[in-house]
Amino acid sequence: MVKVLYIDDEPRSQKTVELLLPDPYVLVSAYSAQHGLEALVRERPDVVLLDINLPDRDGIAVLREIQARPVPPPVVMLTGLKEPRLVKDAILAGACDYVVKPFEPAELLGTLRTAVVGADARRAASAATAPGDIFRSMIGESALMRDVKELVLRYAGSDSPVLITGESGTGKELVATALHAASRRASGPCVALNCGALPESLLESELFGAEKGAYTDAIERPGCFERASGGTLFLDEVGEMPAAAQTRLLRVIEQKEVTRVGGRRPIPVDVRVVSATNRELRPGRGTFRADLWYRLSVLPLPVPALHERAEDIPLLAAHFLSRAGAPARVLSAEAEAALRAHPWPGNVRELRNVLERASLAAHGKQIEARDLRFD
Repeated sequence: MVKVLYIDDEPRSQKTVELLLPDPYVLVSAYSAQHGLEALVRERPDVVLLDINLPDRDGIAVLREIQARPVPPPVVMLTGLKEPRLVKDAILAGACDYVVKPFEPAELLGTLRTAVVGADARRAASAATAPGDIFRSMIGESALMRDVKELVLRYAGSDSPVLITGESGTGKELVATALHAASRRASGPCVALNCGALPESLLESELFGAEKGAYTDAIERPGCFERASGGTLFLDEVGEMPAAAQTRLLRVIEQKEVTRVGGRRPIPVDVRVVSATNRELRPGRGTFRADLWYRLSVLPLPVPALHERAEDIPLLAAHFLSRAGAPARVLSAEAEAALRAHPWPGNVRELRNVLERASLAAHGKQIEARDLRFD
């Protein structure tokens, strides 16, 4: 028996969920925050379904009380499409996922099932994972980078989509990799796809898979969603995705199932979607679908530009110079000052190139300011 504690003051919604739940799920209904917290102690549910708007208390406050318990059950929040900020607050407060009202039955059941199955795995991963190992490739100890690392750890306990934003060359893929490594999905695959690197004719088959004969020379093959099932799918440059693929992507995220190009049979997938973009995708500022943006940006994760964290440049320089080959080089004080003063339009990627050139140009073990050649 799997107990689902549903805290919501709407009787009709309570009845709907009761009718939807199959065996071995059993619904425990609570129509207020106070009754819900009492039922939490009395019933010891396996999962909590919590409405974000309650008559006697804010849903986020109730979530925090649940999370304060020694071993809290996983909590799935119910929210509306126009509440993205509240969804982010809920995830930061400890919710494992969310469902949008009015919900699709398949989405609700899939989310509850994933929450129950993943609860123990999340706790085990949290106890066993060393943060130092996760962030080995994310060089930097500035306040801005500490904020990024803290968000990675907070977001790791959720399966909600993450949208990583930042200028080109800031290391967004490294952040996505760390997010996967910190999550309960770390033992599963992490599949990356650059949405701007493929022509429109191939992008959909790469994402969703294809059946034999779907197009000229097509063979049966799984797409990225199927290959990433049980793990994380990283969609880089998601802002470059054409309109038709955006529509299909939205449906896959909502339904948690994919239909291959040329196929008719939906295939269930268990994937966390992490996206990245260097463009402004907010509704009204381009051609990107507003409803897809709301789905992908539940958990925003901005990555700072290099000029915003110049204090990290010595650490980054030491890291890149140690990989540049023998003999190992060090920066002179003048060279370090020149690096700090540069605006770095190409960010960390540009810094790596500059140091690789300087390492070859230097005559001794020390890199001087004259050895630096900026892009």
